[in-house]
Amino acid sequence: MTEVAPSFDMTALAPPPAPLPTSRNASPSRSPSNHRSPPGSLATDGQHLAKERRKDTEKTQELSELLRDKERRAQQHLERCGEERGRKMEEQKRKEKQRRSAAEEKRRQQQQAEKFVRDSACTFSEPPQC
Repeated sequence: MTEVAPSFDMTALAPPPAPLPTSRNASPSRSPSNHRSPPGSLATDGQHLAKERRKDTEKTQELSELLRDKERRAQQHLERCGEERGRKMEEQKRKEKQRRSAAEEKRRQQQQAEKFVRDSACTFSEPPQC
């Protein structure tokens, strides 16, 4: 049998180093990196994190303000719609009252005309007394 000489040293075999756990959704500023700011610069780790927190807080405040504005506009819209609906209902009531009043007046005039005709017919059916 032929012996095959190993092409590499088999004595120092170890599993490959595990990759660093990273999240797919992590922002690049929070992912571990090998590049660091030079010593003495403003962007030390603590300052960098504080800056990130300030940005996050500002963004949260901006979004909260936008939401409050949107809710305020929605409330104003509801109030305007309610007022408009109230005006329309009042107008409808006014028109209905006017229509009923006109119908009542027409009925009253018609009754007067019929009474006049009845009274006139009675007068003309009798022989004239002169």
